[in-house]
Amino acid sequence: MRGNITLIQIHVPQDVFHIAVLSGPEGYLLVDHPEAIGNPLVQKALDDMGKRPVKFLLNTHWHYDHVGGNEIYGPDAIIIAQENVRKRLMTKQTPAWSPTPIGPYPERAWPRITFRDSLTLHFDGEDIEMDHYANGHTDGDSVVYFAQANVLDVGDIYDSKGGLAGGVDMEGIARSLSAVLERINDDTIIITGHSRLSNRGELAMYLPLLQQTIAHVRQEISAGKSEKEIVDEGLPEAWKPWFAPGDIPVDRDFMHQIYATLTHTSSLDQ
Repeated sequence: MRGNITLIQIHVPQDVFHIAVLSGPEGYLLVDHPEAIGNPLVQKALDDMGKRPVKFLLNTHWHYDHVGGNEIYGPDAIIIAQENVRKRLMTKQTPAWSPTPIGPYPERAWPRITFRDSLTLHFDGEDIEMDHYANGHTDGDSVVYFAQANVLDVGDIYDSKGGLAGGVDMEGIARSLSAVLERINDDTIIITGHSRLSNRGELAMYLPLLQQTIAHVRQEISAGKSEKEIVDEGLPEAWKPWFAPGDIPVDRDFMHQIYATLTHTSSLDQ
């Protein structure tokens, strides 16, 4: 993709998973890993690049489709994540979107190095920085900067053009994306968790739309409108350029998550 950074895409029915790989003489550093069932595909892709050990595995958040490699590589690789990821993996989670509880994970899957706000790692000729700006998609989100390659992995706090990324704190997502936008330049490649690669221009289009929609929902709440009324209105017309040439989709979850954030009814157990 650029420099020593490679993107592995794992295709499963109805979804795509992205793994950022930093490769060099010391071995591999991975950012995220899909469910463990996808590991044979991941390992084959790594072996095709050269049979080197996985030395580091970074988790952008605790969701099962991003930590599926922890148990596999944990005994030998060093897992690094924001401190709340470790807390989530150590205990049973009951998110609303899962029909069955998740975890606790075995100890070998727990991050061995954690941080609260920021951490920097120097490996294979790269300076890698992990930053937790705010609770957003989860309470343990990290964005991962590769300084030399000018590549950024945002996990699930942002999708490329035409996509919507939600979470437990939509204002937190907006704050995180504001910090990202200030940090990157027009040459930065943005890796998303599941959608295609993006860039600063697209993020600069998306962020104001998110901020305007948050302000709109806040105004509607102040006017006395119910959650159902606000959600049924759907996305404002201002989103049209983001989805062009297609139509603005009906996305009740996105509007619901904004409403829940502003009324403090969202749960961090997501």
